[in-house]
Amino acid sequence: MQVVKLLMGLCIAAALASCGGGGGSTAAPTPTGTTPPPTTTTPPAPISKVTLSGQITYDFVPHKQQSMGLNYNNISKQPARGIVVVLLDASDKVLQQSISNDQGNYSFSIDANTDVKLQARAHLLATDQNKWDVKVTDNTLGNALYVMEGSLTSSGSSASQTRNLHAASGWKDTSYTSSRVAAPFAVLSPVYDAIMAVEAIDKTATFPPLEYRWSPENKPMIGDKSLGQIGTSGFYKNENVVYLLGDAGRDTDEYDPHVIIHEWGHYFEHNLSRMDSMGGLHSLSDKLDPRLAFSEGWGNALAAMITGDPNYKDSSGEGQSAGFSIDFEKIAPARAGWFNEGSVAAIIYDVFDSHDDGNDRISAGFGPVYKSMTHENMSGSDVFTTIFAFSDILIGQAGINPTDYNLLLSEQSIFSSNALGTGENNSGAIASALPVYKEAKLSGAPIEVCSVDDAGNYNKLGNRELIFLNIEETGSFTLSMILKTEGVERDPDFNIWQNGVLIEEISTSTKNQEVYQRTLKAGTYVIEAYDFYNINGVSDKRGDACFEFTISST
Repeated sequence: MQVVKLLMGLCIAAALASCGGGGGSTAAPTPTGTTPPPTTTTPPAPISKVTLSGQITYDFVPHKQQSMGLNYNNISKQPARGIVVVLLDASDKVLQQSISNDQGNYSFSIDANTDVKLQARAHLLATDQNKWDVKVTDNTLGNALYVMEGSLTSSGSSASQTRNLHAASGWKDTSYTSSRVAAPFAVLSPVYDAIMAVEAIDKTATFPPLEYRWSPENKPMIGDKSLGQIGTSGFYKNENVVYLLGDAGRDTDEYDPHVIIHEWGHYFEHNLSRMDSMGGLHSLSDKLDPRLAFSEGWGNALAAMITGDPNYKDSSGEGQSAGFSIDFEKIAPARAGWFNEGSVAAIIYDVFDSHDDGNDRISAGFGPVYKSMTHENMSGSDVFTTIFAFSDILIGQAGINPTDYNLLLSEQSIFSSNALGTGENNSGAIASALPVYKEAKLSGAPIEVCSVDDAGNYNKLGNRELIFLNIEETGSFTLSMILKTEGVERDPDFNIWQNGVLIEEISTSTKNQEVYQRTLKAGTYVIEAYDFYNINGVSDKRGDACFEFTISST
């Protein structure tokens, strides 16, 4: 908490009075000349209202230009935009509330000679409060909202009074030596930019409430989040919150705008679009499940689009002097394809940017990207959200030339823009990964589905197979998944999805087969088939196995 001392001047007005006399029957003297009338001075009317105004600012620590890490030698004062500013009385009762403008300025009209204090809250709030509502809270203190307060001081009797509040970084020389007051306000700034980018395109957009939970105690350790053991920065859709690292000397993210917007991108997916990713560990060198690859690639691309910087930066290490950066304008992943988050990010960013080179001939801006992500065919798609589903919608947007867009895909070794990935021929060296969706037919021949751990486990390419299923009439059906590979013991399981909603999870411990009977309504479904050992099993039981999947009327 930072207390701002204010110097006040007291203006004292002097009133001048004139006196006169007379009476009795004495005759007035005869004037001998012109005598001026007596003069009087009217005292100024007392001030009843004071305009109290000022600016809310915070310290921003930029990244180094030529190397990794934060540059504490180049801290700048930035306006705290769009945040809640309140006036409190001596008992901490809220007298008035305002929202700072794009310069961080606020203004109140209050009674003169009233003791008040100014409070800036780490809270983005729209004037129309149903539009957006974003807070930065401390998960190690019961999710308390971060605030910054000035001192309790009289409003005085002048017509105006200025009170500024500034949130300092807390950094001195080579370390943090005082409270990191600026951090929560630094977190909100890129979020405000992201919201404004959407507002510029879609005035009707609304954003469900969101919390960023940040604390200096938030460590890269998995455990109790109320103790700061958050593992890593990430969006948790079951809570609709983002946890951010703040562990100085190891990994902090409050001055990493790309990371902050990346996580807001997942919030965007979940609330304004559709998020089918199962989450989990991932990297640019991984071959991922296509749902995860799309989600992470979208987050990376959005961070580049909102910041205007395709060079994704994430600081870490002692003194925040290390980290990594990725230039999505120049990226050419070694494992390029529909299963790589770097490929997805590069494609989406190339659609947006105005720098055309090579196969990048599109300079469409954020509009077509936003409209594709929020399109009803994305949120209500029969199939999962992947680069294929996104491309199928984007290619029909104004300003997108299909031929030019397919060039962007091919540059990243992606060869289909159909929602089902029809015709894709890049298997990522995992033969069972193609076709992207297999199709099961009622009472048709068994189809082969495999679960392999060649690229890793849980969320990697080949762990799960996707099966497209169309039911023409409501009825009772038997779905079975029977081990085909001889000489191994496996645990097949499958999930039934419809429009991104999990209808049923069939996960018994029966060895080598999974058979399930239920009623299915007419419609389109996606079956997600996998071997439990390649998802959650112990390492010595993982491996490759194939199964026969069938569906029949009961």
